[in-house]
Amino acid sequence: MYQFKDIRVLQLEISSHCNAACPQCPRNYFGGQTIPTLPLTRWSMLEFKKMITIELLEQLDQVYFCGTYGDPMTNKHIVEMCQFLKEVTNKIRIGIHTNGGIGSEETYQELAQCTDFIAFGIDGLEDTNQIYRRNVKWPKVMRNTQAYIKNGGHAIWDYIVFKHNEHQINEANELSKELGFSEFNIKKTSRFINRKHEYKDSLPVYHQQGYIDYNISLPTNPIYINKNYKILNSVNSISKYTQETEISCNACRINEVYIGADGFVFPCGWLHDRLYGPEVESHSDYIKMKAMMADAGGWENANIFYTSLKDIVDGIWFKKIEESWDTSARLERCGLMCGKLINFIKDQNEGLTYKS
Repeated sequence: MYQFKDIRVLQLEISSHCNAACPQCPRNYFGGQTIPTLPLTRWSMLEFKKMITIELLEQLDQVYFCGTYGDPMTNKHIVEMCQFLKEVTNKIRIGIHTNGGIGSEETYQELAQCTDFIAFGIDGLEDTNQIYRRNVKWPKVMRNTQAYIKNGGHAIWDYIVFKHNEHQINEANELSKELGFSEFNIKKTSRFINRKHEYKDSLPVYHQQGYIDYNISLPTNPIYINKNYKILNSVNSISKYTQETEISCNACRINEVYIGADGFVFPCGWLHDRLYGPEVESHSDYIKMKAMMADAGGWENANIFYTSLKDIVDGIWFKKIEESWDTSARLERCGLMCGKLINFIKDQNEGLTYKS
C-alpha cells in the first residue's frame, strides 16, 4: 500500500444527499426508499479546509468530487471549494461527477471558471434518461450542461448502457457534439452484481411505497456488456475466487484516496458502499470491515473527522486493509473489483480520461 506522501489523486464525497434515486446506487433500496442507516450530511467550508490541508494539495495531481452515496452538487459550497483549490495551486486537475439535474445556471457558469472538467451522468435521451436517473429532470440537465459549456467548461457525457437505452447511443453521441461536449464515454456497468455479490442480468426498480415499478437489464449487444460478467460465470464459487485471487488494487496503481461524506477514508469508494443498508450490513464484508476498524484501535482511526488523513493512510487502518489481502479477513469486494482474473473496474473505466 502507498503512504500519505505518495497520494496523487483524491476523490471526495462532500455530500451524501442526492436529488436522484438511481436503482443501482447504494444510497437507496433499488430506486425506492433511502437506506435508513445512511448518515445524511454535507461538508462545511470550515471542515473542508481543516481536512484538505495545504501539505496534501501541494502533492496532488487531481481532486475529483464524486461519491458513493451523494451528488457533490447538493453541497452549496462546491464553487467555493473549487475556487479554494485553484487558489492554493493551479497544477491540480479539478473535476466533478454529477447527474446534472441539481444546481443553478449561475453555479455551473462559475464552475466553468474553476474546474477542469465536469462529467455528467446522462444515460439516454429525454425519453429514457429518467429510467435509470430517477427524479432527474431533462430540461434542468440540458440547461445546466449548456451553462457550463457556453462559459468555457470542459463537459464530459458519461453514458451507462442498458437494454432500454442501447438503441440511442449514436443519437446521444451526435447530440453531445451539437451541444459542445468535449467527450462522450460509453460505460460498461459493473452494477448487475447486487449488494450480496450475486450476478443478475435484470434487476427490479422499486417505488417509494415498496412495490416494483419495472426492471432494468443489461444491454443485448455484447460489445456494451462488461466482459467480467462472462468471466464471473465461469467461476464455480464467487466467494472462493474472491478469497484466493491475487489483488491488483486500482487505487494503489494511481495512488488514490477516497473520503466519504461521513468522514470514513478508504483507498476507493467501492469499499465505502459496504457500510450501509440491510443487505450490506448482513454481508461478511461488513462484519470483516468492522473487525478491522476495531483492530485498528476503533472506527475513529479510519475517520477524518477524528484523525488526520496522514495518520489514517500511514497508520494501522490502511495496513489492515492491505494485510487482509493475504488472509481470511480479505473483503470479497477487493477480490471482485480488483482481482487478477475478474476486474470490473478496469473494463468499466476503460477510455475515461479522468480515471486513467
